[in-house]
Amino acid sequence: MFKKIETEKYIWDWRWPLILIVVLIFFVGVQLLTVNTPRNSLPQNGSIKYAAPGSLVSGNLVIRAGAFYSSRINLNRRVRMAGAFSTGDTRSYVSVLVIDETNFENWVRNLDYDPVTQTGYVPGGKISPTLEPGTYFLIIDNRENKSDRSVRVDFGLE
Repeated sequence: MFKKIETEKYIWDWRWPLILIVVLIFFVGVQLLTVNTPRNSLPQNGSIKYAAPGSLVSGNLVIRAGAFYSSRINLNRRVRMAGAFSTGDTRSYVSVLVIDETNFENWVRNLDYDPVTQTGYVPGGKISPTLEPGTYFLIIDNRENKSDRSVRVDFGLE
């Protein structure tokens, strides 16, 4: 009986430090869970994409006469895009340009636009623009030609 009373007194004396420790552990746990939320739990509405170094498009593309190829690039950080293209024939021309989302709509409608970089109609070349966070399009344009073009491309983010 004497031991039971002593144990109850010991627990009673330490109740506030124990309560404080339990509350602190709870808040630390909540903080760890909110700070370390996995990336895939963020809302995926197409505007949040992480730009990892690597290939954007590589290989041979056939671009129909009067058409263009475009690749959408969503960036959340500043990156350098580098790449080269070649039609394989000095008489076969395409234009390569990188353009932001607002100017892309103008470009499609043949309105005034401001590209980040543009080659003009050439048989081959290299580009390496530095892109700020935002949405961009890599475009290989064959709208001026009356025949299909085969283009060897290799573009990536560094």
